[in-house]
Amino acid sequence: MCAAFIVQHYHLNLLYAFVNAITVKFGKSAIDIHAWAKRFVDPDIVLVKLAISLFAFSENTCCCNSNTSNNLTNPIDILEIQNKYAEVTWKYLLYKYSYNDAVKRFLNITLWLASMTVFAVHAQSLRLYVNDIDSIIEQTEITFILDEVDQIIETNQ
Repeated sequence: MCAAFIVQHYHLNLLYAFVNAITVKFGKSAIDIHAWAKRFVDPDIVLVKLAISLFAFSENTCCCNSNTSNNLTNPIDILEIQNKYAEVTWKYLLYKYSYNDAVKRFLNITLWLASMTVFAVHAQSLRLYVNDIDSIIEQTEITFILDEVDQIIETNQ
C-alpha cells in the first residue's frame, strides 16, 4: 500500500528505467495490478496516512506463519481499533470535504484497500518476492541478535 503511494507521489511510474526494472523482476502482471491500484490513491497525504492505518488493522491483511500461534491478538480489539480509524477517517473527510466528496473519497479508500489485497495476494505468489521478504526478515533478526550481543558485552565490561 505504501509502495503504491510512493510510486504515485514521486511519479516513478513515469520513469522507463523503474518500470522496466520492476517488469523484469516481478513480471508484467505485477505492473498491471499496480497501475490499476494506483488509480485509487488519494492526493491528500493525511487521508493516505489514515488509509494505511485502516489497512494495517484490517483482518484480511494478516500473514500467518506456521511457527506462531493464531491467538496472539483478540480479533474484537483489532476490530475496535479499525472502527476507530474508520470513524476518524470519516470525520476527517466530512470536515475537509463536502458530503458527496467524502463519500467518493471513502469509496476510493475501500477500492484502494481491495486493490492492495489483490496486489498482496499476487506478490505472495511470486517466489522472488517471498525470497526478498525472507531475506529482509533474516537480516532484521541478525541485526537484533547482534544488538543484543553488543548490549551484553557493554553490560559485562
